[in-house]
Amino acid sequence: MTVVRSWKDVTPYVGHESAIIWSIFREKGAEGLSADEAPLEGFFSLTHHAMQGRKSGDYHLHEDMEQVYYITAGRGKMKIDDAIYEVAKGDAVHVPPMSRHQLINDGEEWIEHLIISARVNRS
Repeated sequence: MTVVRSWKDVTPYVGHESAIIWSIFREKGAEGLSADEAPLEGFFSLTHHAMQGRKSGDYHLHEDMEQVYYITAGRGKMKIDDAIYEVAKGDAVHVPPMSRHQLINDGEEWIEHLIISARVNRS
């Protein structure tokens, strides 16, 4: 089944201390979500995030998840396992499982990004 959803039609929430998050798609069978909200069979989620200037998210890791951050607007820094990387619109950052990571918006403008998350079988 094909599903078309706009992030603009999703109720956002605040996560990772300071990011506004719109959960566009989640994995099939996610508790409390309709088939249109949770159609994914091959990866965990697609979310749109926005963070205002001079804010940063929490420094965290996912044991069984890899992620791709795709920057759609603005610029900032990604801290991954204590290394700092400059990021800007058009950049994609792969975050492997067990890698501590944090988005840092050290500028005045908002930074916006998509996060694609996939579960990794670590057996």
